[in-house]
Amino acid sequence: MAGNLSEGDCTTLFPDLKTSHTDSYFLRIENWPFRASAKCHPLQITVNDSPWSPSINVPSDLKEHQSVTVTCSAFTPCPHSPPELTWNLQQDSLRQTEKNTDGTFTTKIQENITLSDTHDGYNIRCSARYPVIGGNKTAETEVTLSVSYAPKDTSASISPSGLVSAGSWVELSCSSRAKPPPNFTWFRISEHGATKVSMEQIYSFNVTEEEEYYCVATNYLGNQKSSVLLSFEDRQEFGLFLCAAVKILGLTILCSAVVIFECWFRLSNRSRKDPEEPDQVNRVMEIQAS
Repeated sequence: MAGNLSEGDCTTLFPDLKTSHTDSYFLRIENWPFRASAKCHPLQITVNDSPWSPSINVPSDLKEHQSVTVTCSAFTPCPHSPPELTWNLQQDSLRQTEKNTDGTFTTKIQENITLSDTHDGYNIRCSARYPVIGGNKTAETEVTLSVSYAPKDTSASISPSGLVSAGSWVELSCSSRAKPPPNFTWFRISEHGATKVSMEQIYSFNVTEEEEYYCVATNYLGNQKSSVLLSFEDRQEFGLFLCAAVKILGLTILCSAVVIFECWFRLSNRSRKDPEEPDQVNRVMEIQAS
């Protein structure tokens, strides 16, 4: 007897229950020579060999950036020896034992978390360890979070990849990670602004000119876009040819300048030496005359 009978508290502890103790029990008060038994109001006690599994309470309709409270609770048959609760969230969660309206007890731990797209598919595990004679008995519960989030990692691509030719058939594809799955819209950018050209994930058409396109992935939580530029192959080749021609022309001009300078330098040296030649001829003639 753990309670104070004089105060109407008849709380009783069973220190070592066994499955064989499953039965109907009733309270008897003895105060000799008087005895009173509550046979009309028995208490049915069922003893199980396995412990009660804890329950995890998570709000419904979870969204990214939302702050929620996650609760793990376990039935507590004896508030004097409540179960120990642990989970894969913060380990410093405060344990509380509360009395329910029906007179039973529940032990719980809580944690506040701010949701993001990385929490979608995250498994929360909570275990309840009940102290028993000679050790503990443990039960575990697991729930998987389903978190909605706006489009992420949106990417636009072109097939065939690289440069395209005028009049060729191309396929623009858009991908994105979102929950719920997004809707896709393609836009073409022109001098008049952006024009909607398709509301499909894949947009196929014949190329007529170089243009920029972008796709927008949208769900009810937000949107994200990604762009792609169509470049013509012939224009690119012309640019490469022009670049090579400029390089060749530059080398030609440089070589010509070197040759012209060399010729000018030689002629300049020769012109400085020519005035001395008549004097030498005159000296030879004077020597021969003498």
